[in-house]
Amino acid sequence: MHPSAEANSRAYAEALVMRMELLILTWDDLLRDVIQLARRLRGIELDAIVAIARGGLVVARLLSDFIGVRRMASITISYYRGVGERGVKPVIVSEVGMDLRGLRVLLVDDVADTGQTLKVAIAHLKSRGVVRLVTCTAYVKPWCKFMPDYYSRMVDKWIVFPYEQAETARELMEKGFGLEQLAREGFSPLIISYVKECAPEG
Repeated sequence: MHPSAEANSRAYAEALVMRMELLILTWDDLLRDVIQLARRLRGIELDAIVAIARGGLVVARLLSDFIGVRRMASITISYYRGVGERGVKPVIVSEVGMDLRGLRVLLVDDVADTGQTLKVAIAHLKSRGVVRLVTCTAYVKPWCKFMPDYYSRMVDKWIVFPYEQAETARELMEKGFGLEQLAREGFSPLIISYVKECAPEG
C-alpha cells in the first residue's frame, strides 16, 4: 500500500472508532451482567427459553444454567435481504421448532437496539400459543423504542461481545484497522493472533 493511502486508511479507521465508541466485553463482563439479569428473573415461573439467534444464543444458554430452565429453542431473525443489503424490517428466517402451546416462555436476546427484533419474535411466539411471555436482553440502547421486560444495563456504545470478536475484528480490518489498533481498543490478544494467522497473505 502506498504510504499516503496507508495513512488515509489509518485515519479513516481511527475516525470510525471515535464515531462508534466501541465497548469490548470480556467473558467476565458478560457473565457479570447475565448473572445480574438472572437475579432480576428470580422467582418467575418459566417452562422454556427461546433464544433469538445468533446473538441471544449464548446469553440464553447462560440463563438456562443460572435459573435452571432446561428446555430451550431458538428463532432466527434477520434484517438482511441479501449480501450487504439491509432490509427495512426484521424478518423471520427460521421459526421455533418446539411446541410452545401452554408454556410460560422466556424470550432472550443479547441486546435491544431498536426493539424491532423483539417485536417480531413476540408476535411469532404469541401465535404459537404461549400462555405467558417474558422478554429479556443483557443490554439495551438508550434509543430503544420497544423495551424488554428485563435487562441488565443500558449501553450507548457499539457492543462487541466476546463470542463475536473475530468476526468484528475481520470487518474492522477490512475498513482499514491494523492489529495494533485492535489491541488498543481492547480486543483479546488470542483473537488478534488468530485473525492474523487466518488473514490472507499479501
